[in-house]
Amino acid sequence: MDMTLDDVTARWNLLEHSFYQRWTQGALTRDELCDYVKQYAHVVRAVPEWLEQVRGGDTAEVARHAAEERSHIEMWETFGNALGLSSDAIRSAPANAATANLLQRGDELGAQGQAAAVVWALEAQTPAVARAKLAGLSAFYGIGENGGGQYFAVHQHLDVEHSAELRALCSDGSQNAAALMSEALWNLLSSVEAAPQPV
Repeated sequence: MDMTLDDVTARWNLLEHSFYQRWTQGALTRDELCDYVKQYAHVVRAVPEWLEQVRGGDTAEVARHAAEERSHIEMWETFGNALGLSSDAIRSAPANAATANLLQRGDELGAQGQAAAVVWALEAQTPAVARAKLAGLSAFYGIGENGGGQYFAVHQHLDVEHSAELRALCSDGSQNAAALMSEALWNLLSSVEAAPQPV
């Protein structure tokens, strides 16, 4: 049986990853959150570039989506700032192996005409994930919607629309591309969780 896009999100259900489960339970250390901020910042910066490679559909709508995501880079850094990271520390942090693999995979798939599936895989689960993460941040880490959590507050609503737009642009082969990106994102979370923590 052929895999569908819904099968992809079911297979790589991010809310079932132990990193996000620990996040929503308040069990992550601040160092783990900071490492996550630095690694995922690479993805936040890459998304607008991948969106610029999307073909088909409403060109103006895709361009608006890319512009919105570019404006959210600063929101992501504000989240890091709330954890005590400087913007320079976020921007200068090198990608670990799992993050570098995700970026390479996204670039390669985008070049193969699968940019819509690349970003869809990153955004399809975002509304539910962002809502859960914001609740965890507010309950356990003192970071609310207006105190560093704005990125999640915005994305829990905005990506409902964004992911629907991108799904409509997915083509044959998109399921495989989305699965590869979803797996890469899962592995990024695993890499942060497995990183040595300061004593």
